[in-house]
Amino acid sequence: MTNTQSSKSDVSNHPLQPHPCHTSAAFTDALGKPGRTAEDASRRLFLCSLSALGLSACGGGGSGSSAATPTGTATDTASATDITTDILANQNVTLSGDAIIRLPAGTSTYTGVISGKGTLALVATGGTGNPSTLVITQASTFTLPDAQQVAVVTKTSASGGYRLDITGSNPPVLTINPGVTLQIGTNTAADNNPNIIATSDGKNTASLVNGEINLNHIQNNGSIVLSSAQFILLGRISGNGPVLQGVGVWGGNSLRGVNPFGGVLSLTTGHDFGSNHVAASIPNAKAMLNEGSWLVWSPPGSVVSVSQNIFEAAYGNDINFHAIGNSTIVMSGIYSHTDNSPHNIPNVLNPGLSNPALNYAKAIYRNGLNNGNDASYRGVNIESGAGTVQWGDGTHANFFLPSAPSPAEPYPALGAKNAYINLRGCTLAFNYNAPVTLNIGISGGGGGPHRGGETGWGNVTLMPTAGNDVTLAQPQNYNGTTTIGANAILRIGAGKTVPLNYITVNASSNSTVLQATYNGDSSLLTAESSGGLATNAIVNAGQLIIQNTTTDIILSNISGSGSLVHNGAVTVTLRDNSYSGGTTLNSGRLLAGSTLALGTGNVTNNAALALSGTRALTLGGGFQQGSSASLTLAIDGATPGVTHDQLTVTGTVVLGGTLTLNFTGGYASGQKLVLIQAASISGSFSTLTSHGAAVVAGQDATGFYVTVQ
Repeated sequence: MTNTQSSKSDVSNHPLQPHPCHTSAAFTDALGKPGRTAEDASRRLFLCSLSALGLSACGGGGSGSSAATPTGTATDTASATDITTDILANQNVTLSGDAIIRLPAGTSTYTGVISGKGTLALVATGGTGNPSTLVITQASTFTLPDAQQVAVVTKTSASGGYRLDITGSNPPVLTINPGVTLQIGTNTAADNNPNIIATSDGKNTASLVNGEINLNHIQNNGSIVLSSAQFILLGRISGNGPVLQGVGVWGGNSLRGVNPFGGVLSLTTGHDFGSNHVAASIPNAKAMLNEGSWLVWSPPGSVVSVSQNIFEAAYGNDINFHAIGNSTIVMSGIYSHTDNSPHNIPNVLNPGLSNPALNYAKAIYRNGLNNGNDASYRGVNIESGAGTVQWGDGTHANFFLPSAPSPAEPYPALGAKNAYINLRGCTLAFNYNAPVTLNIGISGGGGGPHRGGETGWGNVTLMPTAGNDVTLAQPQNYNGTTTIGANAILRIGAGKTVPLNYITVNASSNSTVLQATYNGDSSLLTAESSGGLATNAIVNAGQLIIQNTTTDIILSNISGSGSLVHNGAVTVTLRDNSYSGGTTLNSGRLLAGSTLALGTGNVTNNAALALSGTRALTLGGGFQQGSSASLTLAIDGATPGVTHDQLTVTGTVVLGGTLTLNFTGGYASGQKLVLIQAASISGSFSTLTSHGAAVVAGQDATGFYVTVQ
């Protein structure tokens, strides 16, 4: 038979209206009852917030607000079998076609099992403002009739394991109409793996599906509340309603496959987004609220994309990435604080952030909301796998993790830590089309579950997108390869101070206090760093720009076709590099720490250049020194490149500025010391300063030399 459906009610069009559940007075009232804990209060406010949005009953009954979604009759036809009486009597039901449950207002708990083949519709009968909730405590296993089954599961072996893909989409086996909430479980011992689940059907065997995919499709135009102490494997979710996890529910749950629902996904403790074998997506979801641990998986050979903004209200949440094999996870939204959806009181109509400054500060809340302090603290754990976790999709510059300054410190105090990135495998890639800044030191133990301060391991990549310009504003603490793609720019140091503000959020106004100021300098671990590995490398096909203002750094093992520019006020030491795009020194001092320190390209010195730790510097391109620049060479003896500094330049040399010579030891009058050897030399030093010996300068077509007097 054919089911007719009324038009969907779009919760996104409902006006966002203040309601009692989102006030500090409501929180105080909910908590101020004898024997009631903070978790009890949060759970009650969670239910009340759903009721006020017309999505659920408040505390098991009561009326909703004027924003309530009207009831509908999407599958309310005379041809559907009405099983309401059996459900309310907790009888087991076997479907043999289309069925309907007409739920009274308030909460109905069903302890039976629905099996068989057919479809089911949940319809509220209480009218506008009187929503209905159906609580299930068992696993119902009904599936679509064979003739309606479309989805086919295939298994593909790949590096890192195997992947299960779903082709085609089954029509809904369950329709949740407006005004209805399906609550899966009671979060008590009464639960017996509650779910609406099918792990095999007429097209897919149990051995193939392996219990890893729920083939059932739920069209959710009401709401789904996950409230089981046991794991819930969700099927395909469509419709325009939200999917919410109840407060204090630790049973675990997972979305897998394509879920085109248009509502909000709200989590309070945790959620697996896909698995190591099955990818997940929510292409149309409005947003995510994450108050727990969100585990994002990409199985071997897959690309998992999440475009939504992810909002958090209070410290205690994180996102954990698991990119298995050669897979990729693309996050193109923002992991943001929210001041519009209080902790454990989800705003499923319009979660968001009214004051973007809260993402870049330590947010402190009063009146008991959002756990008080550190409300804007967010964390990322890149935990396992050999794949890539990519922030940005190359079409914008909305940085995934905007934050206050957060150094990679061991066991950081919460006040000194405002976000963290633990890199413990995989590659973290950045893909933006305009400048972005990372205020966080990447480590392996910077916060959350890994607070010991250990060094991270993995790779960092800037994708070769025009305009992809990433500034590191904190020292980095990871071992691995840093890759700068063609067209991309990596800036070490912000070139300015970075403030740490504390913003206190009060009922009527906010107050801002400058708590500390960071210098904005950064660094990368190299073979010379404490805790660095000899295998650490920089592969540069774009631009590497140093902007530190206070902290000296050492960089080594740089390869690729890209260039290096020193714009900072500090001393930068370079060692053992082969990059070919050239070196430009505009500020500060540059020390060549090995014969091949400056790569194979042209070198332009507009500041101060010297040798340190080597007597010979070989330049594969040309050398040009500006009129305000200086070159300092040390001379301990008469052997070039051994006891005195010498530049050997493959290309041409243009001299200018100042040459400073530092002699030590004794020298015989008349000794000629060749300091620069090149294919050709032009120009001249405007100033020659010699310490320890008197000299006369000279040059010919291919060399510059001094003669000791």
